Amino acid sequence: MKLSVISHRGSEDKPAVVFIHGLGMNKDIWINPLNSRILGGQFPLKVLLGKMFPGEQVPQTLYDDLRRKDYSVITWSQKRPAGPIDAVIPELDEVVMKAEEMTNAGIILIGHSRGGLIGRKYLSEKKGLIKGLITISTPHKGSSIAGIAKYLSPLVSMLDALIPDGDKGTLSFSIKRIFEFLRSRSLKELLPGSNFFRSLKDGPAEGINYASIGGTNPTLFTFRNMSFPDAFEKVIPGNLYPEEMKKGKGDGLVSAESSAIPWGEEHYNFNRNHVEILFDESARGMLVRIIDRICFFSRIRQIPSV
Repeated sequence: MKLSVISHRGSEDKPAVVFIHGLGMNKDIWINPLNSRILGGQFPLKVLLGKMFPGEQVPQTLYDDLRRKDYSVITWSQKRPAGPIDAVIPELDEVVMKAEEMTNAGIILIGHSRGGLIGRKYLSEKKGLIKGLITISTPHKGSSIAGIAKYLSPLVSMLDALIPDGDKGTLSFSIKRIFEFLRSRSLKELLPGSNFFRSLKDGPAEGINYASIGGTNPTLFTFRNMSFPDAFEKVIPGNLYPEEMKKGKGDGLVSAESSAIPWGEEHYNFNRNHVEILFDESARGMLVRIIDRICFFSRIRQIPSV
């Protein structure tokens, strides 16, 4: 199949790193964030990064960090970014084969959001030369956001009435598009107990390192004095208000608890939302250290015993 792939060849003595983007995104999230679009392709990424990167400041990415450290890095745009996870596995297999040509030290998979589940699904079928799986804000236990969309939908009309006429073309449109995304069939695959999770039969594999990070700031964006999803906390019954949207508990789309690989060796949380975490300097620094550690121990294992 013809995939939209971009790569950089580094040292063959270091693992090659394969980046897997999340639902509704594309490879630009890793290589050209200012061109990337989120929430089903409805909005430019800058919507969620305004406070971190004002103006035209270009966010640095983990892809950039590893390229500068002479790692081989490769990523691609999924043909059906909002399609089922199973449809992505053949694409990832093709990308992994390309990555194998760039290294003698194995492969590390890095997935953001749904991308981490794609990595898990791949490893449940094919281990190959994989040395590590690192996930970023991945809903390993599912995300309940899609399940509450039906409760939030009536609020669109209420918010529309509160928005000044001059702003209706911006905030009102954005909220409606977000709800359309929350009701999509592809997002429902990520609900706890979905057919995908029931069919996912995986666990820790020998020789593979597992690590994850998650976010604890649920504010996705702020417009004037209104923020999403914080604005709904007072109108949604407490027993329905999800962990994903609670301050200190989630990143707006995935809870901190769900973002931890169940059998992972290490997990870290950062006070960032679902997208900010990709560009946070501390989070990126932690991920680089984890990758360097995997690289170090991979080299140690390759040294023949005397």
